[in-house]
Amino acid sequence: MPGTAVYMAPEQARGEELDARSDLFSFGVVLHEMATGKKPFQGKNVVAMLDTMLHQKPPAPRTLNPAVPAELEGIIGRVIEKDRDKRYQSAAQLKADLQRLKRESDLGLIRSVSDTGLRLPSRSFQGTSEWQKYVVIGMAGLLVTVLAAVGAWWFKSRSGATAGKNTIAVLPLQNMNGDFSADYLRFALADEMASVLTYSRTLDVRPTSITRKFIGSDLDPQKAGHELHVATILAGHFLRQGDHTLVTLEATDVKSDRLLWESNFSAPSQDLIALQGQLAMQLRQGLLPILGAAAGLLNAGTRPTNQAAYDLYLRSLAMSHDPQPNKQALAMLEQAVSLDASYAPAWEALGLRYYYDSTYSDGGDQAFQKSNDACERALALDPNRIQAASQLTTNRVERGELPKAYDSAETLAKNRPESAQVHFTLSYVLRYAGMQEQATRECETALALDPGNYQFRSCAWAFMVLGQTRRAEDFAQLDAGSEWAAYVLPSILLRENKIAEAREAVKHMSANPRYHRDLLEACLEPGHTADLDRIAHDMATNFPAEMDPEPWYTQGTILAFCGRKDAALHLLNAAVQQNYCAYSALLADPLLAKLRSSAEFDKVLTAAHQCQQSVPNPQSQ
Repeated sequence: MPGTAVYMAPEQARGEELDARSDLFSFGVVLHEMATGKKPFQGKNVVAMLDTMLHQKPPAPRTLNPAVPAELEGIIGRVIEKDRDKRYQSAAQLKADLQRLKRESDLGLIRSVSDTGLRLPSRSFQGTSEWQKYVVIGMAGLLVTVLAAVGAWWFKSRSGATAGKNTIAVLPLQNMNGDFSADYLRFALADEMASVLTYSRTLDVRPTSITRKFIGSDLDPQKAGHELHVATILAGHFLRQGDHTLVTLEATDVKSDRLLWESNFSAPSQDLIALQGQLAMQLRQGLLPILGAAAGLLNAGTRPTNQAAYDLYLRSLAMSHDPQPNKQALAMLEQAVSLDASYAPAWEALGLRYYYDSTYSDGGDQAFQKSNDACERALALDPNRIQAASQLTTNRVERGELPKAYDSAETLAKNRPESAQVHFTLSYVLRYAGMQEQATRECETALALDPGNYQFRSCAWAFMVLGQTRRAEDFAQLDAGSEWAAYVLPSILLRENKIAEAREAVKHMSANPRYHRDLLEACLEPGHTADLDRIAHDMATNFPAEMDPEPWYTQGTILAFCGRKDAALHLLNAAVQQNYCAYSALLADPLLAKLRSSAEFDKVLTAAHQCQQSVPNPQSQ
């Protein structure tokens, strides 16, 4: 990290883009030192000093040197604001205030009330002066009233807001025959339609994984559209008559509840490839022009060529990702690609299923490698498969291939800026690169484009380690009720220092070994010191079983909080060496407060910064 740490601006310590206001902050530190004889931010070592600068307020100059004029204290406070938008925006502004202060000093006016504006109230310092306390008390009632009014307006306006015109969701089709043997088509055909729509550069298509709950003959498309925060809902039904399947599709404008487009077509029931071709043609030639999304349509890539293979592919789409059904879907897809090796969507689906088998079941590293191979095969056949590209990028991140993953994510973001999935993928890379602030911004963009998508749940980690626990809870709630949400909640509560609540939350965690419930129980439950010592010793002397380094960091932070320094440093260093850079997290994570004064932690931080340098900083591009 270039620069002298004691004079460094917060944004420089976080590795963000610098500007003239960063130099003004450094000047303010010098000004404080000149006025008081002491530096505003101090610590036993560089890490502790940076932690103080990032998270604590310095003492007010007048508490260190009562001879400092109140006006000068106000100037110093404004120039060392942690938020650069609240600082002086130029050296000329600062110079003007210093010159005015000098003129008043020469005239003997600085200790009298004046209208020069130099008595600048500052919240940069610890505590407040008496006159500020009176002002705060006097304004409190008015402020509460104003905030209540503004809050009411905001919630009202947000609840009535409409989504962007380029947003669409495809709901499961209704099975009008009630024939259970064909029920898989409800989800499979919806997935196929969503896939076709993703080839439009201007459409943001909600993933069918979050639209599956909208089923039933009494479904209200407008209500579903508001909940999914989309401008258009595409729904329909199918009916098997004799040897043909008839399909009806309807696109509804959510804001006006007006029917935008309707289409009816049929295909032989045994010829699902013909049905898929009809679907694609109707959407491309009928719906997309009406939505204004037909321009710049991407190449549709591959088409299925084998009936049996395509049927297996469609049946796999309707199956859940829980371990056992996922195994069944894997078997179907493996058979499908053996019968038709040229259909990219089947390879893409296979890549995702292998990843779930590796991460959430017993597939292990072999399944993980198969996930890579399947995604690469899908992209070789059709470079426009977003899900395959995103999954391959995620896989690379979890195996420490950060530069390659970052290049892939950046290319995706440039080519498909309208895709929420792409922004989430970029956030994932940035999180592992130790750029948590940038990662949270991409998470916010993804959620704004696709509100409610449970797949964005892991953004909670980026907010959590920065101490932004409220926002972390918001992202965890995207998958409320799941095993994963129960796993992440104790970590959020610990960072809020809510020990009793965290202890209770651990009781609701899954016993799945990947969640390390035993570590949290040993840490938080009284009388488990021996268990904690045993776990800490094991973790300090061995490398974790998981290949993904992010859980190593998570376990390290818990051990740090529990006072097991050696084991914590071992895991944090192991995570960094595996290219989970964690630079911003190491500086900001509330659970690491006990470690920051140690020289060993300083070494981990240095390694994390070097790790981060392997990835281009998006702020500089």
